[in-house]
Amino acid sequence: MNVQKVMLSIGLFLLRCAIVILVVVGIYRLGEYAYDFGYYIVANTAAEPEPGRNMKVTLTDDMASKEIAELLEHKGLIRDANIFWIQLKLNKYDDRLEPGEYILNTSMTPKGLMQMMAGEVEDGDEEE
Repeated sequence: MNVQKVMLSIGLFLLRCAIVILVVVGIYRLGEYAYDFGYYIVANTAAEPEPGRNMKVTLTDDMASKEIAELLEHKGLIRDANIFWIQLKLNKYDDRLEPGEYILNTSMTPKGLMQMMAGEVEDGDEEE
């Protein structure tokens, strides 16, 4: 009888340890993801280093800012559409992007892409 109680106690202890380890690892992973997500929202880093590749992008009147972000991600101009969409909101560019045809480079920063599509800068005049 004593052996069964000892084995049960050891089994419960190991189960509790496994649960604690899983919770700690889960919290760590969640924190790591949250940090990376927050970092890339405030970081103004390009998708590729210089010289990058030129991509033709056409914006229409009926495109929402989320659709524009997804198009830019599909073209390889940004890394993550969700992060760019949040950057558009935070920088107050979501309603300022103008329809038209643009030649954008993968080495442009998100802020530079926003400025270009808002008509604030001409080709090659991207501000940091």
